[in-house]
Amino acid sequence: MTVVITTAVKPIIGKSGLAEERVRQAAEIYANHGGKVRVARVVMGIYSGSMLLQSATADFTTATSVMSKAMNDPSFQKLMEEREANPAAEMMGPLMFRTIYGEIAWDTHPVSQMRIYQMSRKNVPQAVSILGEVDAMTDDVKVTGIAPVVTEDMTVIHATYQFKSITEWGKQVDKIGMSEEFNNIVDRANELGTSVSSGVYMTI
Repeated sequence: MTVVITTAVKPIIGKSGLAEERVRQAAEIYANHGGKVRVARVVMGIYSGSMLLQSATADFTTATSVMSKAMNDPSFQKLMEEREANPAAEMMGPLMFRTIYGEIAWDTHPVSQMRIYQMSRKNVPQAVSILGEVDAMTDDVKVTGIAPVVTEDMTVIHATYQFKSITEWGKQVDKIGMSEEFNNIVDRANELGTSVSSGVYMTI
């Protein structure tokens, strides 16, 4: 299992550069305190135009420790003071998630497509089994299941597909996503829950 703390940042028009600079500063602070971090940009779908600051750890104890140390770091507090004095973005989060299938592959597969399903918790084990079937279809895509821990909406899970590049994402959609086998699996997944949104984001 991996615990991921994510903060979404939507830049104010005209201040994108400043917003990104601050996100990268925050990422460095989280990394200094033990988080595996990345900064990503949402390029399509839900939250398009936003940046994501993500910090991954092996368990909840480490996740909350890293978060506490980062928030109490004088550099982070100064950064928040600057944000209050001169806002450059709207911020949502931090939010907390955990993996329920597979693992994050940010280093080798920096592009992710998430498909968000609203479903009953009793159906999650079956959904995890279906993710395993998708994962077995190819070695080129890293499949991960994500469940919310502390978020606004606790009724969803994320099926996340990780790719080596934007071009590879398109190639795999043609190869796998359009296949009869995959669409049969999607039909079964839709019996467990409802696909409500999707988005694509990539490390920057």
